[in-house]
Amino acid sequence: MKAGISKRLAVCAVLLGVGSALQAAHATEFDETMASIVTEYLKIQTSLAADSTEGVAGAVKEIESSAKQLDPAKADPAHLEHYKGIPESIIAACGEFDDPEDIGSVRVAFQELSKPVSMWVSMARPEGKRVMYCSMKNAGWVQQGSEVANPYYGAEMLRCGYEVGGGK
Repeated sequence: MKAGISKRLAVCAVLLGVGSALQAAHATEFDETMASIVTEYLKIQTSLAADSTEGVAGAVKEIESSAKQLDPAKADPAHLEHYKGIPESIIAACGEFDDPEDIGSVRVAFQELSKPVSMWVSMARPEGKRVMYCSMKNAGWVQQGSEVANPYYGAEMLRCGYEVGGGK
């Protein structure tokens, strides 16, 4: 009797392992694309925190191209409902970067881009990435590391904000 139960448990464990591996494979593809988007996004965040628009146009172009490759169906099924609007939200936000040389308009567009990116970072929790929030601007953003680098105010209020979520 014990041997039969052990055998069934072993079969269940194998099946659960296969299911987990399949979920991980799906999550990996979506998450890898999002990670590349975050890499480009961080270039914008860093520039804005330094009161610059250097590299913004190129980063936005890369983000938009990657977002067009995103397939929420290839995300972890547990997150599908949360992730399904991310590609369209990112693409729409990229369209808001009308004048990548005007820091004011870039900061407004960045606020919209930050919403789907922050949501993914909050759920996926990639290492070293933090979701930050500035109550003065009533807006969030993602950054690398824990020292606040506010992209909405730059040098004027660089350390205005606090961590609200993020990576490990």
